[in-house]
Amino acid sequence: MKRRYKLLLGFIITGIILIGIFISTKDKKIYYLSLGDSLAAGQTPYNTIDKSYGDYVSEYLKDRNLLEFYTKKFSKSGYRSIDLLSDLKNNKEINEYGKKITLKHALIKADVVTVSIGSNDLFYKLNIGNEFDLDDFDDIYIYVDQSFKDINKLLYELRKSCKEQIMVLGFYNPFTSFSSNLSNMVEPVIIYANNKMQELTKKYNMTYVDVHDMFLANESYLPSKFEIHPTKEGYKAMSKRVINLIDKKTLAK
Repeated sequence: MKRRYKLLLGFIITGIILIGIFISTKDKKIYYLSLGDSLAAGQTPYNTIDKSYGDYVSEYLKDRNLLEFYTKKFSKSGYRSIDLLSDLKNNKEINEYGKKITLKHALIKADVVTVSIGSNDLFYKLNIGNEFDLDDFDDIYIYVDQSFKDINKLLYELRKSCKEQIMVLGFYNPFTSFSSNLSNMVEPVIIYANNKMQELTKKYNMTYVDVHDMFLANESYLPSKFEIHPTKEGYKAMSKRVINLIDKKTLAK
């Protein structure tokens, strides 16, 4: 009799615990953080800041009642990996929804982090006042390898702070609307850099988001030969790539 009573009591306690877990998690929503350069900030071909791919991802989550929090305020046009590393080191603080939030706190809380970084690193020597020095191309692969030392440090630090899904966007050829000569010269560099980025994302158990092919396939994503930033359609297409790769277990929370 006592044994039956103990078993019954055990079942009741287990049930209470499971119900408590269900109640505490059923309304769990996604804390989404978008980090990086002008692509994360949402710079347009018209030199303005508008919706980025992160904004469209957040709208997708919000429309499905899956979004707890979103910010892209840690992103900034022109950012290189050393800039984001500096923000991490100094634990940069922003104001969002009337509250002060530090970068490390946001990373700890985040369920999904997207990162677009490295383009400014790679083309720093080539892009000075929007003038491209083709004489430096012989050294570009050396510079890519040097740049990835900083990118490696950044991804290492991000993984230390965030244990959930980190999604890193690859590179696209920003010169497809320029002369075919420049675009053809840059293309193998982009492929080389994307391969290195894929290796790093595997190393740190991150999700690699390939956007290279879609910009080659659709010129409307880069409408101006004097600008390297996507159109609204380009940012929407990038967001779809991100959405398709968000962990199902994250969406099911």
